Order: sequence, then C-alpha cells, then structure tokens
Amino acid sequence: MSAAAAQPWWREPTRPQWISFLAAWLGWVLDGFDFTVFLLVMPAIAREFGVTYAATAWSITLTLLFRLAGGYGAGWLADRAGRKLPLMISIVWFAVCDGAVAFAPSFGWVLVFRTLFGFGMGAEWTSGATLAMENWPERSRGIASGILQGSWAIGYMLAAVAAATVVPAFGWRALFLLAALPALLVLPIRAFVPESPDWRRARDAAPRISGRELLAAGVLGRIGWASVLWGVCFAIYYGLTGLWPTLLQAELGLAPGAVAWLVILFNGGMMAGAIACGAIATRYGVLWALAAPVVLLLPVLPLYVGAAPSLLWLGALGAGALGAGISGVTPVLLTILFPPAVRARSVGIVYHVGALLAAATPALVATLAADGRMPLSRALAGTVAAAALLTLAILFLRPRNVLPPEALAAARGAPRPPARRPAPPQPQTNERSTP
Repeated sequence: MSAAAAQPWWREPTRPQWISFLAAWLGWVLDGFDFTVFLLVMPAIAREFGVTYAATAWSITLTLLFRLAGGYGAGWLADRAGRKLPLMISIVWFAVCDGAVAFAPSFGWVLVFRTLFGFGMGAEWTSGATLAMENWPERSRGIASGILQGSWAIGYMLAAVAAATVVPAFGWRALFLLAALPALLVLPIRAFVPESPDWRRARDAAPRISGRELLAAGVLGRIGWASVLWGVCFAIYYGLTGLWPTLLQAELGLAPGAVAWLVILFNGGMMAGAIACGAIATRYGVLWALAAPVVLLLPVLPLYVGAAPSLLWLGALGAGALGAGISGVTPVLLTILFPPAVRARSVGIVYHVGALLAAATPALVATLAADGRMPLSRALAGTVAAAALLTLAILFLRPRNVLPPEALAAARGAPRPPARRPAPPQPQTNERSTP
C-alpha cells in the first residue's frame, strides 16, 4: 500500500489544493444563497407588483436560460486564460445583479436583473467546479465532489435564515442588498488561489484554443448524453424547490418561521446526501450513486408535499438527501468524462444545457396548478416523479461508449491495472545436449 493510500483522504491534499477547493466551495455557497433568496420572497414580490405566482416562476426559467450562455462563456475563457479569471468575474457579476434587484422599480426590471444574474451563476459553477476537481487528488475526488455540491445547501440554509430575519424587519429588498456582499470574495481569490495544474499542462501541450475539439465523436456523444441526464436531474431539483416555499405558505398555511425551518432541514439533507453520494461514487461507481437515491426518493414525495402534515420535517429531510443529494456526483462525473483541453467548455455546456432543458420545470408546476386544475402539491409531486423515472431510464439505457471502464475506475478512485510487462526471455537450450 502506498503512503498516499495509507493516510486519511483529507490529509492527502496540499495547502494550495485546499485553498483552490475552498474558493470553489465558497463561490457555490454564495451562488446558492443568491439564487434561493428569490425563491423565498417570490410571494412578497408577487404581492408588491401585482403579478401571479406563474409570472414569478417564469423569472426562474429566464435565469436558468442565461446560465447556458454564462457557462459556455466561462468555459471558453477558462480553457483559454485559466480557471481563476472567470471565477472572479462571475462572483462580481452575480453580486452586482443581486444588488440591482433591490432598487427595481417594477417587476419588469426584476426580470431583467434576475435574467442577467443567470449569466454570472452559470459562469461561477463552470470555472469553480473545474478548478476544484483538477486541483484535488484523484483518489478522493468523489468525496470532494459531494462536499463541493453540498455547499449549495449551506447557501440555501443561510438564505432561509436571512429571509426569516431580514424580511420581517426591513422588507424583501434589503435581502438583495445583503446578497451583493460576496463581491468582496474576489480579493482573496486573486491573491491566494493557485491556477489549475491540468490547465497549465494542457495549455503548454496545445496552446491554440478552438471549438473543433468539441466536435470529435467521443466528446460530442458524451456532451449529448450527459446534457440530457443533467436535464432530468435538474428537473428533479427545480421541481422540488421552485414552488415548494410557495406551497408551504399558500396551500399549507405555514408561517415564515416554519417555512425557514423546513428549508433548513431540506438543505441539511441535501448536504448530507451530496457527501454520501460522492462517497458512494468513490466506492461503488457513479451509476449507483445516482440511481439508488432516485429510486428511494419516490416513496418520500407524498411526505414532502404535506400528505401527512406532522411528517413534513421527514419529507423535507428525505427529499433533500435523495432528490437534491444526487448533485454530489456532478463535479466528479463531469470531470472524468472530458479531457483537460476541452474540459471547462464541455462541463459548462453539459451543466447548463441540462439547466436549460429543465428551466421550465417551475413554470410547468405552476401552470398545472393554475386556476384550480389540480392542487399545487399534486403538480409538484407528479412532475418530480416523472423526472425521477426518466433519470433511471437515461442512466441504464446509455450508449456503451459513454462511460468506458477506465472512466468508471477513475470515478471510484480505484487504481488502474498496471500495464502488463513482457515476459523475460527464456534461456535457450541445446537440443543436442543430453541430460
């Protein structure tokens, strides 16, 4: 057993590797905070501007549409100029857009600023996840992947606490001023975070950056399959979260404090589930780390939407761990799918095309529940269940060349088999000799 394999996984990364990971982790915490504060104040915004819940849900869709542009733009810049620069630009971008929402004079301007926010949101994940995974030791990338994605849950929990504290005292606009503060994170990132060694090696080997590499059969096929897979995974998450705070307040009649508590439970479950899914990916492979939680999510959905009000807490915890926790597999799987020279662009395309495919999920749930066609709870649960079944179908009906054996071995953190050495030459015998 090597010295690296004998020590605990958290002692293997060097100080620069931990710094890179922390930068990406904090960026995703702040991204989660800034995205979900809007979900928590959608009813207040709808009341102030006299619009419907369906209209506020469409603003989520517009945000997700612009994530694709931000993801690809950041991926192109990250492959060309390194991973740090687009990470810093993205954090300033979404912080400024959030601050602008606080001064929006109409709902139309809210839509404009939240749509532009999506560009920075897409750019942050692409550059941050690539930087973190490329800098991290391969043996424990599955666990690191889960911890990285679980940081979104921390951002969501902080948003719930902030909404419950700030909004009753100062109104919803003050919450977006608070969300603008993360721009200050750029200074320590610029000073202390090292550049990705994988990117440096790829730059030195092939300094010219073009889009032709993405058209190679292997890369393009994996982009297509992974984009569809992430589309249905995103549909699960956006179906669970997009209108859930509205459901809790409007249909179940819960007070803001109770909503905040349930949101904290959901995101606590997501954080634990993301780490668990990353660990499962390291031990058993990425396919089971995605499939098993999705199957277990189905019986939890009725509790999540209030079929047994006294067990709402259990539904929130279970749905967070199983439905949102599968995100813990995302960074490690997308990293192993693509070579370093095209990795940031490919990851940016897959992640945000997936978000684009799922962008209308909150609006679909709102439309199904509009005008009393069905309860919001049934619309939410039905949409999530359909997305879960599609996820399983895409996983197990995948083309064989999408996840080759060496990629699965890397995902599990298993050592690759050593190259077979040629057999040593046998001494020649003299056929004429006699014993």
